[in-house]
Amino acid sequence: MVYNTYNEMKYILSTITLALGIIGFSTISYAQTPKPAVVAPQALFDANANAPLTVRKQYVETNLRTLLGTLNSMYTRVQVASNRLRTNGIDTAVSDTKLALAQTALMNAKVNLDLFAAVPVDTKPATVTTLRAHAKASEDNLKDARTAIIESISTLQLTLLNQ
Repeated sequence: MVYNTYNEMKYILSTITLALGIIGFSTISYAQTPKPAVVAPQALFDANANAPLTVRKQYVETNLRTLLGTLNSMYTRVQVASNRLRTNGIDTAVSDTKLALAQTALMNAKVNLDLFAAVPVDTKPATVTTLRAHAKASEDNLKDARTAIIESISTLQLTLLNQ
């Protein structure tokens, strides 16, 4: 399906902007320790299992991977919209620069998230510090990617308005 009219592209960009706004206001800080609402079974607190740290690590990893997937999807949508506008003769160079920054940030977030997942879980303070550092780096990269995607969308919208 090819979008040739100005209103169709404007609708697509406004939908993407709305989705990014919702994502932005619903994110939480992943570097903090989650506070579960339910009481965990006694087996989780076995001194040999180290399960509480494992559970927290899994929680953070799941949330960061979900956010990474969402931002990758948004990046792809904006890239497709930019390609369609470029095909129709609209200059999207500034937006493409922002998208390149977003792509770099998303790749760095994935690398940091993979490093986070690779750290073996034990109760040593060095391990906890390493986990926090990788989670924080991944979170910062995701924030940078989100900002770059929003700037790219804003640039595309301004370009369409000036046509």
